[in-house]
Amino acid sequence: MPAPYSNDLRKRIIDAKLKGIPESPIAADKNVHKSTVTKLWALYRETGSYEPRPNPNGRKPVLSAEQLENVKNTIIERPDITLLELIEEHSLPIGISGLCKIVKKLGFRYKKLYIPANNSKKM
Repeated sequence: MPAPYSNDLRKRIIDAKLKGIPESPIAADKNVHKSTVTKLWALYRETGSYEPRPNPNGRKPVLSAEQLENVKNTIIERPDITLLELIEEHSLPIGISGLCKIVKKLGFRYKKLYIPANNSKKM
């Protein structure tokens, strides 16, 4: 996806449109396509701004803000809780490694999951 046009160019297009100049001459003067002027004008009428819309692409967060807050409060209350206990206690839809990254982003260190090794020896 190409980068949006600069705000300066967007402002000049809207200013020309506000003066009553038709879209075709604006497009030719500013070296953009007529549909760009039309879409920018529609955006301005809809939002009152010529700023580009935010880019909705990218990965959506797995945990909601409420779930993050619950995890953070639980870690503060019980700092010795393991990641697996956090997942089970809050019924989080995430694996241990994913939660580990989230806990690090929250600024906490984590306690590693301890799984006892099988003590039976094969001979």
